[in-house]
Amino acid sequence: MIVHVLPPACQVTNLFKMAKNHSNSSQTDQNGWLREWIQGKREENFDQAARRIFQYQYHQIPPYKRYADHLNLTPNNITHWKEIPAVPTNAFKDPKNPLTSGISPAKTFLTSGTTGETRGAHHFPETTFYELAIDHGWPLLQLPKLPTFFLTPSAEEAPQSSLSHMFAHLNNGADERFLIRENKFHLQPLYHHLATNKPLILMGTALAFLHLMETLGPIPLPAGSHLLETGGYKGTTHTLSKETLYQDLASHFSLPLDHLHNEYGMTELSSQAYSTGPKGAHRYPHWVRYQILDPETNAELPPGELGYLIIHDLANLHTVSAIRTQDLAIGHPDGSFTLIGRDPSALPRGCSRSIDEALTKTH
Repeated sequence: MIVHVLPPACQVTNLFKMAKNHSNSSQTDQNGWLREWIQGKREENFDQAARRIFQYQYHQIPPYKRYADHLNLTPNNITHWKEIPAVPTNAFKDPKNPLTSGISPAKTFLTSGTTGETRGAHHFPETTFYELAIDHGWPLLQLPKLPTFFLTPSAEEAPQSSLSHMFAHLNNGADERFLIRENKFHLQPLYHHLATNKPLILMGTALAFLHLMETLGPIPLPAGSHLLETGGYKGTTHTLSKETLYQDLASHFSLPLDHLHNEYGMTELSSQAYSTGPKGAHRYPHWVRYQILDPETNAELPPGELGYLIIHDLANLHTVSAIRTQDLAIGHPDGSFTLIGRDPSALPRGCSRSIDEALTKTH
């Protein structure tokens, strides 16, 4: 049994602030082998790959090194990837001690937040691995190639949104298919396509779909269409269960339940997990693993038990690959997991929250 010894949350920021602002080892180019592994061009043992990346991040990210030293979990004394120390998501909220390898960021994604609230920042020296993770993780859903429309702002309008960036990459950057502009629905491109009676894929946050259903009557989609929602309504004023949400979506858009899908991602990660249907389990691609920890003891739980979700995303090369979320989940023997939702005591966050607040202002 592996027990993760974590300091109290109030100590995490202090540990990062004590870190020196320089690296103790020369920077190693990790890009080549990781790119090939994500692309499936080379065999790589996950444990070896994860510990190799941990060693790189330990030496290149001073705040993370200080954190690992405090826990006495370093590349020299861990023996398995499950022992790699995971940082809580609030560690991304310290602008004075960013969790980066020191390379100047070319792109920064921010978590949403209310006025005056500190927002988490994920800095990318390049978006190569973020986009590779999209390209090679997306096939897990096995969706047909269809015209796709998005209930989010475009990446141009929301440049700090990781979700808008993901959707733009999937859509090759065509802004006319983004159906939220200046905090309002602009559905004319969708209606034009519906007139052709050809199938499509409609993607957006769960809250955007809820607002759309509350605003307009049923919008039957052509046979063969699919819908993908990105969750995020738990912790807000909406209290729908996933089963109820999916029944409402299926009825409103005239789709079978097995044509409804979920994408699970967050600003602090580079990779996504996907599921299908109201009871479908989530699966990650081969470069990502997860753990479920007991909320009280931090011991890893066996399949079938509810606990906190920790994600090891090796596409997070230049930040920190091990992230402790505030989400609750149940693991399964086949490597999938059932997402239960956010800890009720956690603040709502993410792209859904920002879109919810923006659309609410228009009503």
